[in-house]
Amino acid sequence: MVLAYLAIACSAHSTAQIADTFIYKEKSYSLIGKTDGTLVHPHQFGMNPVMIHTACYRGFYATFELTEKSLLLKKLTLREKDRKYLPIRGVKPDINTEKHYATYTNLNIEVNFTGKIRLAKDFIKDLYIHMGYQKPTAFKTVLDITLREGKVVEIKDRSKEMASKRGGFKKRYESGEPIKTIKEAFSLDMKLE
Repeated sequence: MVLAYLAIACSAHSTAQIADTFIYKEKSYSLIGKTDGTLVHPHQFGMNPVMIHTACYRGFYATFELTEKSLLLKKLTLREKDRKYLPIRGVKPDINTEKHYATYTNLNIEVNFTGKIRLAKDFIKDLYIHMGYQKPTAFKTVLDITLREGKVVEIKDRSKEMASKRGGFKKRYESGEPIKTIKEAFSLDMKLE
């Protein structure tokens, strides 16, 4: 998947990507990292996403709610290859015919993801990278959350650690090796800071 992003990024002006949103303890966080595995993909619902615009090369983005009991998919926005927007568990989408994408709201679908996710909030605008996903050193609040079948197992606050590395990725991005930097910019690998 990263290779597809790289091909697009190299051939067009790259843009910061829309991150999935997580609502956790009534606050909104951006998903900026995760271990292997899929949280959600339109293929699960019989649809094939294509690029919405340069800020969404993968063709979809989602909103989740994370509680102590479960991880829920609440909202999904996508552009379907053939514009065949199927109902998702009985929910029909609101279709934006002008921009050719659809949004499903009030889904409340349990996501049984097992692995780690990295959530962040309080973005520092001076550390914005105009390509890929923003990195943890560009946020004031960073949480690593371990999930087992969609349930919280562990929460580690990495905010102080990321503050000590503040702006590190941006410095590499601005002075670094283009191919490596592009690949890293579009990655949600939790090793990248």
